[in-house]
Amino acid sequence: MNTEIRIFFRILGETVKGIQRSRWMNLVIITTMAAILSIFACLFRSSLFVSHFVSEIGDSIEVSVYLKPGNDPKETVKKFSAYKNIKSIKIITKEEAWKGLKEQIDIPDLDNPLPDTLRIKLEDKTHVKKFIKTVKKLEFAEDVQYAEQLADNIARVGHFINTAALIIIIILGSLTFSIINNTIHLVIESRKQEIEIMRMMGVSDWYIKAPYIFQGIFYGFSGAILSSISLVVLQSYLKNLSELFYITIAPHNTQIVIISVLLMGIAVGAVGSVFSVRKYIKV
Repeated sequence: MNTEIRIFFRILGETVKGIQRSRWMNLVIITTMAAILSIFACLFRSSLFVSHFVSEIGDSIEVSVYLKPGNDPKETVKKFSAYKNIKSIKIITKEEAWKGLKEQIDIPDLDNPLPDTLRIKLEDKTHVKKFIKTVKKLEFAEDVQYAEQLADNIARVGHFINTAALIIIIILGSLTFSIINNTIHLVIESRKQEIEIMRMMGVSDWYIKAPYIFQGIFYGFSGAILSSISLVVLQSYLKNLSELFYITIAPHNTQIVIISVLLMGIAVGAVGSVFSVRKYIKV
């Protein structure tokens, strides 16, 4: 056990030496990775915000059921108990609707022509068309309205943004991987003779590989830490935007993005180093 601990600290020492040898290159690599991971972090966070925004707007879209005269709204609500997909039902009596309309526009004294209305929110929006067809056949329903086109447009926008974000994230991940791979390549090339000597002395492959892998992890981790600065700035803008549209902002999304960026930086740094090391360990 003590031997393994000593070996581990020696590997860390070799990692530090490798970083020190790179000198100014460390700053270039870390800032480059920070820039790439910042784009990834902001894009990922924006994608989560848009998905949440689309979900919030989608939840606000209701199915409006206009009742035929003579139907008691409260009794009618009970008839919807068999529909398990219903999230909530709000009753808007014709008196309330008429009062609200008169507050918005100047209307002369007329008899109230508005019907009692049920505003229904569904749990699963994918079955809304089937639900509307069913409700239209009910004897108490005068008419049914739903902002179908708006809901479809919102869903399409959300799908497009998520797809675009995924493609860009894959591209950025590949670019980050390439940077780490080439960096470790250069470090190994500068120590090529030293590696050959260690192999001739019988030093294990793991002892030779590990410092370079840890060096890649260091670059990825450092870049991820720096990228969180841009995420904090973006979060303040998203908060203001959510307040403008009166929607809640998901509390854990920023933490999810930070953890994802750290894991991505570490993983890409490690994997890029492994690929580079495997080429030159056979020399």
